[in-house]
Amino acid sequence: MILIKIKNGIARYLKIYCSLIKLSFGEILIFRINGLLLGLAPIVWMLTILVFLGIIFSKVKQLGGWSLWEVVFLTGTSEVMFIIYWSSFIGNLRIFINDVRTGRFDQSLLKPLNSRFLASFKTLDFTLIGSFVSSLLVFIYSLVKVAERVDPSRIVGFIFLLILGYLICYFLHLIFASLAFFVTNARSFLDWIFEISDFGHYPAEIYPLGLRAFLTFFVPILFFGYVPTAFLLGKLNWLYLFFAALIALALYLISRCIWEQALKHYQSASS
Repeated sequence: MILIKIKNGIARYLKIYCSLIKLSFGEILIFRINGLLLGLAPIVWMLTILVFLGIIFSKVKQLGGWSLWEVVFLTGTSEVMFIIYWSSFIGNLRIFINDVRTGRFDQSLLKPLNSRFLASFKTLDFTLIGSFVSSLLVFIYSLVKVAERVDPSRIVGFIFLLILGYLICYFLHLIFASLAFFVTNARSFLDWIFEISDFGHYPAEIYPLGLRAFLTFFVPILFFGYVPTAFLLGKLNWLYLFFAALIALALYLISRCIWEQALKHYQSASS
């Protein structure tokens, strides 16, 4: 009976999410030119990063033990995952913070849906399609370049780490976004995560050991892209799958606890 309820619940929310995706796609079609211009900016940014890496590797052969194409592969992986993060929930959580401040979050509480789900996945940002395609091309091309160093037995672990990285990123952002119920400027917390996430675009081997530990276990942004990539390239052992699962579980429990307490703290616009 419990399994049937869980299955029906998952099916219901998948159906709802598909409907939300259709609505999001319809919105971007209304303002096509605006969507196109917004999608071009990240492509230019990606080209800038590649030029920057080219300049660095024109002076050195390796960066923290990583070759040029290994770093490009890390960049491609990080960017593909970041676009998925941003389009699916980061943008929504930023809107959610503003809704709490203005009182519009009341509307979400009145809907017959889980408020956390609605705050996190209300829309899907299709303006990033161009950036996603360009990042995916970088990912695929660089993967071909480093394919000889990839152990096929690690591919499943790589995919598993990408999924866990998505969950870690989501729960971490949700924790900080939930602070909007307690402070007036919770947006700065998400901006802080956004800024330090740049550390994950480069090999962690170039950082001091203390900083690496901090970015792995305390603010685990290295799981966003670096850990899956380094694992696939054989630079990290299988123990990191356990670490990732443990961190994801811990952040889930923390985020759920904070969200439930935050809702009790929330005073609606009509209060």
